[in-house]
Amino acid sequence: MKLDLPKTAVLANGQFPTHAVPLAALRAAERIVCCDGAAEHLAGAGLEPTWVVGDLDSLSASDCMRYREKLVRVREQETNDLTKAVRFCLSRGWRELVIVGATGLREDHTLGNLSLLADFARDASVLMLTDTGWFTPLTASARLPSRKGQQVSVFSFDPETAVSAEGLRYPLNGLRLTRWWQAALNEACGDTFGLTFNGGPLLVYQTYA
Repeated sequence: MKLDLPKTAVLANGQFPTHAVPLAALRAAERIVCCDGAAEHLAGAGLEPTWVVGDLDSLSASDCMRYREKLVRVREQETNDLTKAVRFCLSRGWRELVIVGATGLREDHTLGNLSLLADFARDASVLMLTDTGWFTPLTASARLPSRKGQQVSVFSFDPETAVSAEGLRYPLNGLRLTRWWQAALNEACGDTFGLTFNGGPLLVYQTYA
């Protein structure tokens, strides 16, 4: 299966990707919005940011000079740089986003960034790509493209939400996911699968291989 990748990429300052899919998303993007410290890693891959957004405390003096015409400083400390970057995209009307480099390095940052997908999904269509697969936040029941044998995990942000699934090897029948492991490591049976729920949101992970 082939992912339909948005033209606006947001690069967070986590582990810079090595897998072909997130790298291709960066190279194919019409614009790349960097969280401040990620600009250095992007340049190391031979790419240039369109904008560099954040409190800019992780940006070197040389990069501040190099990207001085592209800097967007947001001084408030109530949100992290990924949120600042996504809000900047929304302010420009860019509502189809792919997020790269938001996992790895520190586990607390990874968990925090994953949880933010639920917030971003209220205002944008967003995917988060990692080196092993991708995360899709869902705010309503949906059918997702897949391939037979693909590994699929489903997580719920609300333990009271009853989730049902069709097209997965291990069916979910109104299951309330009170723990994140309960619907992990499932498997797609064909080229689509469906998730039905009221409430949520859900977070769906699918592997590349």
